[in-house]
Amino acid sequence: MTKAFHTQGVAPGSRQAGAATLAMSIVLLLLITMVSIYTSRTVIMEKRISANDFRARQAFEAAESGLQIAIAYIAESGGADKDSDGNIDPVFDTDADGVGNVNTMTFGDNSSVTVTVAGAFPQFQIQSVGVSDDRTATQTVRSIGSTTDSLPNVPDNPLTTRSAITVDGSATVHNPEGHSTIWSGADVDLGSNNSTATNIANPTDPGYPTCMDTSMTCSTTRSSSKNAVGLDVVEYDTSLTNLTPEQMFQNTFGLSMANYRESRVTLEVLGANANNLASNDAAPGVDMAIGEVIWVEGNASVIDNTTVGCTVKVGGGGLCPTANLDPSIVIINGDLTTVGNPSFSGIVYVIGSVSLTGSTTVVGAMVADGNLLSTTTGSLDLWYSSDVLQWSRDNGPMAGAPGSWQDW
Repeated sequence: MTKAFHTQGVAPGSRQAGAATLAMSIVLLLLITMVSIYTSRTVIMEKRISANDFRARQAFEAAESGLQIAIAYIAESGGADKDSDGNIDPVFDTDADGVGNVNTMTFGDNSSVTVTVAGAFPQFQIQSVGVSDDRTATQTVRSIGSTTDSLPNVPDNPLTTRSAITVDGSATVHNPEGHSTIWSGADVDLGSNNSTATNIANPTDPGYPTCMDTSMTCSTTRSSSKNAVGLDVVEYDTSLTNLTPEQMFQNTFGLSMANYRESRVTLEVLGANANNLASNDAAPGVDMAIGEVIWVEGNASVIDNTTVGCTVKVGGGGLCPTANLDPSIVIINGDLTTVGNPSFSGIVYVIGSVSLTGSTTVVGAMVADGNLLSTTTGSLDLWYSSDVLQWSRDNGPMAGAPGSWQDW
């Protein structure tokens, strides 16, 4: 028996369903493609935004680092002109000689910063421009670096005491910039030593009186001695004796003792250590301390061969060479006894009394609240220098002036 096979066509409805499925698949494919493209573009955009943000922050951090480095450099000993050539130094010291030599630095992540400084003590305008590692982002930060004035009321005579001065040994007080040497609230006894004298600017100097405007240039002539006290010595001044120790301190430094110690002092020393210990030792002392505001707490004995305010050792009554001067402010909250041949460049302020049993040299000024005694074995060689005192003013901490920071 032979079977017959019949070919039947696809129903019209089935063909329509297949076309609809195909169309839907194409639409879905297009949607998935569009979503994929959109997602990919979004991811790329987010990566670009993230990279831009990273490099913007990198540039900002470089600029901020440059600003802080500049402030720290100016605050260091020697200020903004460490080589004393009359120009503000670059702030980056690449040859490690203590003096900045370039304005631009590259960091380890290849970002860089360029810093420029302008102005003069006590305020400097600092601009720091940071650049990202790929050089696509730049950020500029500006601030005013303000150095706190550590000696707002510069003494205008070499030696000031609220109490008595007695010279049993010898003392020579020089003021080549004026006609006053000693200012005291009590008796001034110049003793009987032939070498005891006060010296003032010499009117017969060929450069007089203009030489008094330049520190340590006028020749001097004797004014007072053991035989006669001249007009350069002022004693029994009640404007001094009526002051309290706190008031006398504020008259010189402009702040209370507590506030000054907290906000201006850069080196604190125990009185027991105020001897021949270097200022960077574990137990810091005052020897070779330069460009500092030093607070010595307690009675201090400063012994032989101690040098303060000079970058080289000075002994035997010698003076610090001008090129090596970096004066310090020394405040002793107690009594001071000197032994040997200490040398100070700056101002020595003693809240207690002074006993000179060694050969002491001071260039700048000395102020004592209590008595000053030069014993039979002691001597004082004191030179007034307004330059040294002015240089001491910028020894205090430095920081950005409030409200001066800008990043636009």
